[in-house]
Amino acid sequence: MATLLVVYAFLLLVVAVVVGTLSVYAWGRRDYTGGTALSVLLAGLVVWTASVAAGIFTRGTELALVWAHTVFVGVVVAVGGLFVFALAYTGKERFLGPRTYALLSVEPIAFFGALLLGPDGLIYSVSGPTDAGMYGWELALGPVFWGHLVYSYALIAASSALIIHYALVSGDLYRKQVYAVLLSVFLPWFGSVVSTFADTDIALTPLLVGGTGLVLSWAFFRGRLLDISPVAYREVVESLNSAVFVVDTNDTIIEANDAGRRLLEDESVIGQSADDALETLPELLEKVRCLDDEIAETQTVIEHSDRFFDVQLSPLYDSRDALVGRVFLVHEITDQKERQRELERRNQQLDQFAAVLSHDLRNPLSVASGRLALARERNDPEEFDRVEKAHERMSSLIDEVLAFARDEQTTDRVELRLSALAKAAWGHVDTGEAALQIDGDREIVGDRDQLLQLFENVVRNSVEHGAAGGRSDDAAARAVTIRVDTTPEGFAIADNGPGVPPEKREEIFTHGVTSSESGTGLGLAIVQHVVKSHGWDVEMTESRSGGAKLVVSGLGAESARRPESAS
Repeated sequence: MATLLVVYAFLLLVVAVVVGTLSVYAWGRRDYTGGTALSVLLAGLVVWTASVAAGIFTRGTELALVWAHTVFVGVVVAVGGLFVFALAYTGKERFLGPRTYALLSVEPIAFFGALLLGPDGLIYSVSGPTDAGMYGWELALGPVFWGHLVYSYALIAASSALIIHYALVSGDLYRKQVYAVLLSVFLPWFGSVVSTFADTDIALTPLLVGGTGLVLSWAFFRGRLLDISPVAYREVVESLNSAVFVVDTNDTIIEANDAGRRLLEDESVIGQSADDALETLPELLEKVRCLDDEIAETQTVIEHSDRFFDVQLSPLYDSRDALVGRVFLVHEITDQKERQRELERRNQQLDQFAAVLSHDLRNPLSVASGRLALARERNDPEEFDRVEKAHERMSSLIDEVLAFARDEQTTDRVELRLSALAKAAWGHVDTGEAALQIDGDREIVGDRDQLLQLFENVVRNSVEHGAAGGRSDDAAARAVTIRVDTTPEGFAIADNGPGVPPEKREEIFTHGVTSSESGTGLGLAIVQHVVKSHGWDVEMTESRSGGAKLVVSGLGAESARRPESAS
């Protein structure tokens, strides 16, 4: 019996050294979640096992009773440290404050007060010495001991419940780590129950603390306990707006955050194969299938159902640098893509801005130049007034083109007459000897300046292109007749020029498309913009004489007035 106890004592010292080393290791990582509490818990186990060993080595002496008392110091510290660690490790640190620590100190103070100052028999009664007991004394347990035992078991049960619950809700990636912590708690608890209620020659609890040391060693160095705790993981990953998926080497999803579940619209994605889980996101699945062990961290953009996602793929290695899986970070960038496209469109409009200005300002500049020459020749004040009006028109055009570049919708709508618009625009264009014929009239509700811009561009386009088809002299220009007429849904502007071939009638509204070497290809593009900004429709057809006919529709039916002409 004595020899067995000595061997047992040496084993306990080995356990104390192992657990003490882990306590120092945990203290070095006390800044991590639960690090300080775990270090204190392990220190209590060291005091516990070392005191039992010392009590065996001094068996049968008064000093052995002192070591028997010291065992309770280790027990109290270990049990209290376990409860604090469970709160911290499972994300309930908000409950750790002065009040909690004060409540935890009440029972130990009362217990040690009874141990040191109370009458014999409260904790246990001592008789002996004897060869039967582990310490060489017969110890009969008292009522305070049983109360202390119930209190300790209650704290251990509460700690275990916290850890068990967390093991059930934590991700698969860290579940083994949590189970290791749970096993390390269960071993000494089981030993305590057996030692207390069964007739054994030695206390099993200190020996099973050695199993706790082995399990925690695995949790520290293989499970990366404290280095990456589940609480820290969930706080970081779940706070991300990006979807996070962890796929193991068998292409099974072993972890996904809430954003990932929402993206896949599947709450039970964990444990599914990548093929099944990502079937609603085939573009990402294709990236997963293309991976092999040689592919390092990469980044790509995928498009799915008019949505864009930035995907970052990173390999996941264990402590031995062996590939254990991959992490997919999927961040939606649809808004960013739309802003990028909008910026590109705006830049394109700005590139066209100078060309639009140079195009539309040609009309009033030509008018102003001609009127200024006449004013100098005739010294006619009315000609100077016409020059001033041309300059005002140029200023208005600049404002309108700026609005065009910003793609603003028409908001300044007034009631206008079709005939008045046509005549006003005709006066802004250098038409030479061309003729204007108004065959109908109606009311139009729209932006006057923009509609003037529409008519000016159509008139100038007819005048400039009227000499096509083999006619190139001034007589050709004089021969051009431009007719403005009403339609059931709007109005039409036609000429007797060469017209537009049917295959080109859609593309002529595109920026840069022109049939003239001197043209800019902007006139009809501006016409379409003005029409669209009013919510109308426009198309190019053929006039009765075979020329071009621009039809604007979508205005609503109006009764026509008697025709009139101007030249």
